[in-house]
Amino acid sequence: MNESAYQQSTLRSNLFVVWNEIVKNIKTLLAYPTIIVFWAIFPIFWFIPFILQGQAFVGGLESASFAEITGSGEYVPFIVIGAVLNSYVNTLLYGMGENIRKEAYQGTLDYVLAAPCNKAYVLIGKAISESLSSTMFAVSQLTLSVLLFGMSITLGVMVPVFFVIVLLILGLYGMALIMAAFSLMYKQSYDLSESIGYIFYVFAPVRYPIESLPTWAQIFGKLIPLTYALIIVRSFMLLGTDLSAVYLEVLALLAIDVVLLLAGFYLFSWMEEKTKKSGTISHH
Repeated sequence: MNESAYQQSTLRSNLFVVWNEIVKNIKTLLAYPTIIVFWAIFPIFWFIPFILQGQAFVGGLESASFAEITGSGEYVPFIVIGAVLNSYVNTLLYGMGENIRKEAYQGTLDYVLAAPCNKAYVLIGKAISESLSSTMFAVSQLTLSVLLFGMSITLGVMVPVFFVIVLLILGLYGMALIMAAFSLMYKQSYDLSESIGYIFYVFAPVRYPIESLPTWAQIFGKLIPLTYALIIVRSFMLLGTDLSAVYLEVLALLAIDVVLLLAGFYLFSWMEEKTKKSGTISHH
């Protein structure tokens, strides 16, 4: 077999691994329809109290003082965008670690890690399946928000927004790999995922503009990929700006993605090797 044919065969094999991981995880998700209902609908109820709270404080759904900070007085679209993008954080951070944990519970983790394939493609398959489910949930939440709150969404806006969401997902992949690494070693990443989720929720501008935070908190918040994704998406959807107005935020998001992905792959490989040597991979 010549080198070109060998590379094509290897590529097909790796894509086969990715595809089967996607199919397996989607089938698992579809086997529990209550999970689909929960993530598709109930996140909306998480931000409705803040909408009612804002209405009670300012007497409506628009505020001049809010517009001075954000450039738009429309509070409902602001918080809806925050909730939808934050749903990617929830599903990806919890999903990757829990996927590894499920493999251990089911007794298949040893076989997965011993399989004669690049483990990166197994992780890519898991990550893509989590992204697909997150996107499905995001679409349902946006659809309900359009119907309930009259949000306006155009195709011209959604194309660059999709690009930004892909960049956000890449950064979250890196964090998810770190969660998966902790699942290998410590057998439980839920508490860490929960803590990181709350940190994102407080320091990223999910419910309020980052300018409303103290200076030290703003600095910390600008280390979080979700912060830049929210700033960019809101600029597109609420202010009608183009890419040239937020290119610095895009570059910052790209830089964070690279750091998180490199750290994630390195830490997972290190943890995998360490747990193999210690013989604790299949421990509960």
